[in-house]
Formats: sequence, C-alpha cells, structure tokens
Amino acid sequence: MTRPAPALITAASAVLVGIAAYAGTATLVAALLLGTVAVAGGWAALLNLPTPRGSTTVIALGGAVATAAAALTDDSAHLRWLPGVLAVTVLVEFAHQLFRRDMRPRLVESVTGVVSGVVVVAFGAGWLAALHDDGGDGVVLLGSAGALAAGMATGLPWPQRVTGPFALLGALSVGALAGALLPDERAVTGALVGFAVGVVVATFDRLLAHLPTAGQVQAATARAVAPVAASGLLVYVLGRLLS
Repeated sequence: MTRPAPALITAASAVLVGIAAYAGTATLVAALLLGTVAVAGGWAALLNLPTPRGSTTVIALGGAVATAAAALTDDSAHLRWLPGVLAVTVLVEFAHQLFRRDMRPRLVESVTGVVSGVVVVAFGAGWLAALHDDGGDGVVLLGSAGALAAGMATGLPWPQRVTGPFALLGALSVGALAGALLPDERAVTGALVGFAVGVVVATFDRLLAHLPTAGQVQAATARAVAPVAASGLLVYVLGRLLS
C-alpha cells in the first residue's frame, strides 16, 4: 500500500466518526465497531505477532465490549466500566497464551502486542463518552477535525521530520477553525483538542510507518485507523476539562 493510502484511511475514519456522532449514538457505535474490526484485523500482521487468529479475536472482543459498555452506561460516568473491561481482557489474553499449542515462542512480545491493540480499540469508547457529555457532538467534531487534518498531513510526500510538525500545525488550525464555527464559538477549545489529537496521529505515524509489515493492506489499515480510535479517550478527557 502506497504512503498516501494510510493517510486517506485515517482521514476517512475521522470523517466517519464526526458524521456518525451527528447521526446519533447507534450510528457512532456502528462506526466504532467497524474501526475495532479494522484495527483487530490487521494489528497482529502489523506487529508480526504469533497466533494471529487468537490475537485478532482478543483485540476485537476487548474493543467491542468496551464500546458496548460505554453505550449502555446512562449516568455521567460513561467510562466507569473501561478499567474493568481492560483488566478482564488482559486475563483473556493470558488464557489465550495458555492454550497456545506452538510451545509459546515470543510470549512476552505476543502478550504486549495484543494488550496494546486492546488498549487502542478500547480507548475508542471515549468518542461515545464525549458524545454523551456536556460538550456533546461539538467536542467530537473538534476531535475528528483535528484527526482529519493531521491524517492528511502525514500523507504528504516529505520526510516525517517535516510531516510531523505539519500534522500538529494543521490539526491545531483546523480544530480552531471548527471551534470558531460552532454556535458557542470554542476556538481555543478546538485548537487544544485538535492539537492533542494531532499529537496522537503524528506519534502513531512515527512509530508504525517504518515497520516491515506496514505496507501490507490489513496492517496498513490497522495502523491508519488506530490513532483515530486511540484519540477517543483523549477527546473525552479534554472535553470535560475545557467545557
């Protein structure tokens, strides 16, 4: 997969989250589950993990349960079950390792890789929590706008030492513009949320783009969708702090 393709996937994922939030909770849940499938389906290939089927299953299970828990929580503590979901999923991963029949080579690498994937998709539940919080769909819009700008910047045909700062600047600028266009004119909030999401997108690009498997279709899709999912918790926290 060529370099611009993951950037376009990141941008499309951000747009999907923003549109889904305006469409309602059920649509956003569907979008997050789609993102979970995309990350889970390629994470094992991206990190070259052993027993990819089991790894994919654990990651997908963790993301789906975290999303469902956030969607079904009605009070203000929208992510109250997230720590429990992560803890149980880690235990499930330990069980997965115990039932391996290949003498368990690269055990630590496998556990670490799967748990990191679970954390990425589970953090996606933060988009739901942000939608239900005081900031509502406005905060989700600011976060998705920042991810869109940063994602597009990472696809520019320049070295990462150049595209990284462009991603941060673009995310900050687009976030501020989106915030200024909101009815309550939250340009500063938009700039801060956009910049924070831009940091996540640029960091994932820096860490994962040079992996040997990063050009494979499923792996590239996973690394492109992962920063959008992982930004969910950050958007929720910043939305609560800045609202």
